[in-house]
Amino acid sequence: MSESTLESSKLADQKLESGTAHAKAALDATTAAAKEVIETSRKHAGAAISTSKEHLGLAAKDLSDAATAKYTELKTQATNKAGEVKGRAQEAFGQASNKAQSFQTEAELFIREKPLQSIGIAAGVGFIFGLIIRR
Repeated sequence: MSESTLESSKLADQKLESGTAHAKAALDATTAAAKEVIETSRKHAGAAISTSKEHLGLAAKDLSDAATAKYTELKTQATNKAGEVKGRAQEAFGQASNKAQSFQTEAELFIREKPLQSIGIAAGVGFIFGLIIRR
């Protein structure tokens, strides 16, 4: 082989080794960059997930607080209405009781003033009830 062929062959080998080294360096740099991108993505995704969890927790607490406030409001309204109804019922019971006492007093007076008529009315009413119940 000639000296120029030998030099050409050495130069080609050197260039081949140099190209291989550059390709390996490029591959290593690309691999490192890809790892860095993946790690950064993981960090950002982890931060986003953590922030989302925080916001969901706060949203759940807000919803719970709103439900508690609404429950308290409805409970107060129901208690107030129940108090109103109780007051009305007591008032109606008082009026009915007064009327019953008044009726009883009037009936007692009528019976004392007209005992024979009272016995006749009671017998007539009893007879009518007897007929109604019999049917």
